[in-house]
This record gives sequence, structure tokens and C-alpha cells, in this order.
Amino acid sequence: MNATQVKAMKKAFIARMLFAIAEIEDMGGFLPSVLIAQAAIESNWGRSTLSAKYNNFFGIKAGKSWKGRTVNMKTGEVFNGKNVTISSNFRVYDSLTDSIRDRNRLLRTARYKTVEPAATPRAQAQAIKDSGYCTATNYVESIMATIGANNLTQYDH
Repeated sequence: MNATQVKAMKKAFIARMLFAIAEIEDMGGFLPSVLIAQAAIESNWGRSTLSAKYNNFFGIKAGKSWKGRTVNMKTGEVFNGKNVTISSNFRVYDSLTDSIRDRNRLLRTARYKTVEPAATPRAQAQAIKDSGYCTATNYVESIMATIGANNLTQYDH
């Protein structure tokens, strides 16, 4: 993919995300910039198998409480400073909108209680990381770089 194609692909992904966000009844305090950047990172701009085939745009795993469909896939994690590949069960959704709704539900649980009230993109990204959402050491910086490179804060109104 050349630079023009990459730019068009990202623009289409952002438009798709904005359309889905508009369908969400209650975005509450969740900032669209963080949500879009998180989805872009977790789904490789919607090109990962998990997102393209199973509508899981946030890499949300299926814990014991999950009653919906699942798919087992390999995933990269960081444990004790080392990159490892493991197999995990992930949640399967019917649509991108369902994926966003479930992401927001998850981030409203007690474990993530500091995310929604955080007032800035960096504060929300840091709260997501600090609450244990991911193991990547550079997660906050990746979210912030994605937000900056794509001017995503323009959608935080």
C-alpha cells in the first residue's frame, strides 16, 4: 500500500468509526479520539482478522463472565518485559457498534472506574493502561501518537 492508499484507508476507518459512534446511545465521558485511536491500534485499522471477521475492534478477551460467542486466536502480550505470543479466547460481536458498546460497558466496570471521568485524551489513555487493559508498555504513547497523527481530537466535542 502506498502513502495515498494508507491515508485513504485510515480516513475510511475513521469515518466508519464516527458513523458507529453516532449510533451509540450513551458515550458518556468517553472521548471519541481515544476510542478511535484504541480501535486503530487494536485492530490494525480494521485489518486484523479479529476485527474484520469477528467485529472485535478492541481486542477484548472473553473472560469467565462472558456469555457470548468466542474465537480462540494468537495474540502478542508483554510479560515481565518480554514479548510473548499466547492463545486467548476473544469476544465475537455482530457489528462494530456492538463492539463499541461492549468496550464502553467494560470501561464502566469497577476495574476501569477512573477512565470515563478522565478529562483529557492522555488521562483517559493512561487510566486505560493503569487499569490493566493491555500489557504493551508503550500503549499510552501509541494512542497519543495515533490521535495526533490523525487529528482525532477534533471529534471530542
